[in-house]
Amino acid sequence: MAIAIALLVINLAGGAVLLAWLTVPGLLDVNGGRWLPPALIGAVLLANVIVCGLAVSNRKSIPVYEEAFVELVLDSVDAAITVYGADGKLLRANKGAETLSGYSEAELHDDATWRAILPGEDYDRVTTIVSGRRADEYPIINENYWVSRDGARHLLRWSNVALKDPKGRISLLVCIGFDITEQRRFEADLITAKNDAELANRAKSEFLANMSHELRTPLNAILGFSEIIRDQRLSTDLETYRRYAIDIFDSGQLLLQLINDILDMAKLESGQVDIEEREIDVPAVISSSLRLVDRKASEGRVNIVTEIAPGLPPLMGGERALKQIVLNLLSNAVKFTPPEGTARIIARCNQQDGIELVISDSGIGIPAGSLEKLFQPFYQVDAKVSRRYGGTGLGLAITKKLIEAHDGQIAVASLPNKGTTVTISFPPARTLRS
Repeated sequence: MAIAIALLVINLAGGAVLLAWLTVPGLLDVNGGRWLPPALIGAVLLANVIVCGLAVSNRKSIPVYEEAFVELVLDSVDAAITVYGADGKLLRANKGAETLSGYSEAELHDDATWRAILPGEDYDRVTTIVSGRRADEYPIINENYWVSRDGARHLLRWSNVALKDPKGRISLLVCIGFDITEQRRFEADLITAKNDAELANRAKSEFLANMSHELRTPLNAILGFSEIIRDQRLSTDLETYRRYAIDIFDSGQLLLQLINDILDMAKLESGQVDIEEREIDVPAVISSSLRLVDRKASEGRVNIVTEIAPGLPPLMGGERALKQIVLNLLSNAVKFTPPEGTARIIARCNQQDGIELVISDSGIGIPAGSLEKLFQPFYQVDAKVSRRYGGTGLGLAITKKLIEAHDGQIAVASLPNKGTTVTISFPPARTLRS
């Protein structure tokens, strides 16, 4: 503005002096000579030329300044920005687009680059957004994946806006894409956590409903039989009393097991895994567990087969924990195997030189949809109160946590009405060799 005013003043002054000097002889004479010598007039003209030059130069610098400003804005935005012409050709890509794609702006002008960035049908879908549309169809919001040069996938949410010319036609199309990959991952994690919490809450509700049945059954047996003995209703039938005492004892054992499962699960859930590391004789632990399930197997007419590899080395771990693992899995194998069926336990070393236990049965099997939930606390494949098989639904959850405390892994394979096979693998570091 200042240059423009100076230019106007100098032009007016210089023009007036020059006109007077040229058209009115003697008007500017002083003491017989020119009041303004030619050198001064030339200086005025030269200054005018210089000012005009500065003005022209200043006018030319304005678009340069504007372009630098646009560059600064585009490259400072934390987003991918692409600018297209009315014909759908890419005109400009900012630093954000280069960073997210891994390609330079020059490479982004190549159509083959975009076919690598936009996988599958996304290329055709995006192409129809940036070309062949009317101005009144914008703005358009869309989401699509970008595959960067290094193979990383980014989910971008785009705002596509058309800049119109005076006639209402598309002049430029500006596409601004924000990376929402982490946001979507966070949302998915929240949904998963919510679903898991709802599933756990439902499982606990089912557990409480089941426990009202599981706890009452042994308690009613204890109370009923002990009442008969207390009142001496069969004073002369000692054999019957003896059988009632056995029933009371068995019911008490069952009740104690239920309570122990609940307490063990509570302890494991709080992270209090108490394992006394020592050298374990695996065949001895299996033999001890077999004695505890032998009676149940005999009552159910289930045949138990044991296969222990010769020279099986000792295992470093918690003996009580290993016994609980084997007992839980053997009890399940016997419980879910029909009469005249077979439950099998195998102890051996795997190819990695880690000790491996395989417990299988020829029982009812597990539906495929239930396998993923099998180790969740309180979960039972048959959660009805009137289900045929008892239990708290904690045995497998406890087993899994005890195995993980030994750095081991557990895998389950099953087919309905074909049986179930559970494989436990301990790491080679826990195998003790001479």
